[in-house]
Amino acid sequence: MTHPPTSLLVVRGEKAERRLWTLLAALFALVAGVNVILAVSEAAWWQGAVAALFLAVAVACGRQSKRAGN
Repeated sequence: MTHPPTSLLVVRGEKAERRLWTLLAALFALVAGVNVILAVSEAAWWQGAVAALFLAVAVACGRQSKRAGN
């Protein structure tokens, strides 16, 4: 059984895609910042590792945002 394509109420295009990647990068950077604060205040090494992981994802989203704009 096939389904008809769903109509999303989302703007599509390069500009919208760039905004989405930028928003994701900002959110991941925010989460990384919170994890850094928690890692320092609680001296938890694993939260520092999670913060580094989130920061790496934020950088990757930022790079993808630049590619989407080209």
